[in-house]
Amino acid sequence: MLRDITIENYRLFEKFHMEGLTQINLLVGENNSGKSSLLEAIYLLVNRNEPTALFQVFDVRGEITPEIYKPDYRIRAGYQIAHIFRGHMLREDHKIKVYSQTQPSISLLISYLTDEEQQPKQLKIFDEDGDNLPTKLVFSYDSVDHSFPVSEDGLIEQRLARRSFSGPKQNNRLVTSDYLDQREVARLWDQITLTPKEDRVLEALRILEPDIERISFTSQQSSKSGILLKIRGNDYPVPLGSMGDGMRRILVLAASLVNCENGVLLVDEIDTGLHHKALTQMWRLVVETAKRLNVQVFATTHSGDCLYSFHKALSELEESSLGSVFRLERKDDQIKYVSYTGDKLAVAIEHDIEVR
Repeated sequence: MLRDITIENYRLFEKFHMEGLTQINLLVGENNSGKSSLLEAIYLLVNRNEPTALFQVFDVRGEITPEIYKPDYRIRAGYQIAHIFRGHMLREDHKIKVYSQTQPSISLLISYLTDEEQQPKQLKIFDEDGDNLPTKLVFSYDSVDHSFPVSEDGLIEQRLARRSFSGPKQNNRLVTSDYLDQREVARLWDQITLTPKEDRVLEALRILEPDIERISFTSQQSSKSGILLKIRGNDYPVPLGSMGDGMRRILVLAASLVNCENGVLLVDEIDTGLHHKALTQMWRLVVETAKRLNVQVFATTHSGDCLYSFHKALSELEESSLGSVFRLERKDDQIKYVSYTGDKLAVAIEHDIEVR
């Protein structure tokens, strides 16, 4: 379990250190205070043996250039890597580093390509003598390096990023408010079918619709109609898409959570699509399941109702020590944080202190 994290030169963070992490961590703060970027950095760290995690982050952000065909040339789809570096700039020896006292570090470094690695139209950076040198992005962890050539447009080709990597798979997931692959949800469901974890997901769905009895996935996963719900009193199944965004959202949340046993779940805008009356039940489910399956959770919110419900669920379950709130603040182009745990969080909530 992560107890601290240090981030250097990743997006908004020049050098940022956070400690006091607990099992359930709620990140709050104004827009552009670094909450989503912090989730991403944690995701990269806990998936350090899977460089593809970096490209999943690019996919979620939409930081990708589509494939373009012209009569005389073709531009392949590629990831816009400059945006992960502070200042959105690619420079020689520009380095991102993420580490923790409980985890080996990862680093992302812009470096030179060897003669053997070079390809046409590589991005070139001038050295001290004015020579043009083609470059690469190096993803490093545990003394293992993975290199990705960078094009002259500052892109890593999508086809190169999707190659497989050896190493044990991690039970870690990043869930965002606007990124959902129906096939991926079906895959998550396949992992828990006919197990107690399936019942946990159904319990989550019943927070919003108590009469749900079963859930099924059809062979057509390209639309919301590929997920069907059996509701008590209805003779025919109801498409998930007919039940509102909140139902879709809580399905993704619950299915991801139960598939992260002994791992880490990161959720951006955890309250998206959920009515404030459902938030305490949602948090109870998250806290109980995370404790049972040994999942560390990091989530963000802008909602005061979500924050209050988080505290209420912890108090009702008598699990206040499991949860912490971290308020991120951006001052003078630096990210700072204030933490609230246990009695400190209770006092802040009771006296309506501005935690968000």
